[in-house]
Amino acid sequence: MNQKDGYINDSSFRKLLHNDDYYRHIFKKTEKIVSVVFYILNNIDHNKKSETHVSNIASKAHFAHENALRTLEVKPLNATEVLEQFAQSLIGLDSALRIASVSGAFTADVLYTVSGQIDTVLRTLSTYISSNGGIESTLSTFDTAAERTPSTRRTAAPSGGTRAQARQSAAPSVAANTADRRTRISTILEAKGEATIKDISEIVTDCSEKTIQRELNAMIEDNVVKREGERRWSKYSLA
Repeated sequence: MNQKDGYINDSSFRKLLHNDDYYRHIFKKTEKIVSVVFYILNNIDHNKKSETHVSNIASKAHFAHENALRTLEVKPLNATEVLEQFAQSLIGLDSALRIASVSGAFTADVLYTVSGQIDTVLRTLSTYISSNGGIESTLSTFDTAAERTPSTRRTAAPSGGTRAQARQSAAPSVAANTADRRTRISTILEAKGEATIKDISEIVTDCSEKTIQRELNAMIEDNVVKREGERRWSKYSLA
């Protein structure tokens, strides 16, 4: 670290706002994505079926942009949590777009284009998260042809703490993720009428097929979802 005339010349002590690569390749691209999303929403034929999707996508887009702005104010050494939250908001936006596309709100070509741009930002963002030495990212490795490999997340115990403390601190996040998954699964089933686990996993891409299956089993127990068929041929629909 060099210090001259009171100025610290070390990138680790400067905000991400001053990182030219981050600003151009992540923040500005996110702004463009959000602008394109709202352009798409303004050109959707609004009806009772599409209004829910439009509202959901708009909310996710605003949230992603707010998270992008937050990242500019953090320093690289303290950026892990904020960057991961930003990544999650982009994944949420992507999922909302996929659900709307399944329901016919816009064409697959439109989805392909926007998801491809989100993919690019997430891939670049993952390098900042991993290089920061924090906990492992929840980022999926996106395939812009509409099929991606889900990733898993391990929560490290805080320094000087126990794994039990780590699980306790992660509990609110787990509950929120479960509620969000249920909402997305229900929306997919409503749009498609019935779907297999594979159908759902192509849209809900931030978790594994086994996680989706567990979620569906819990929803069946709660009389929210019903199943027809056995094993790999099972199809699910709203009860």
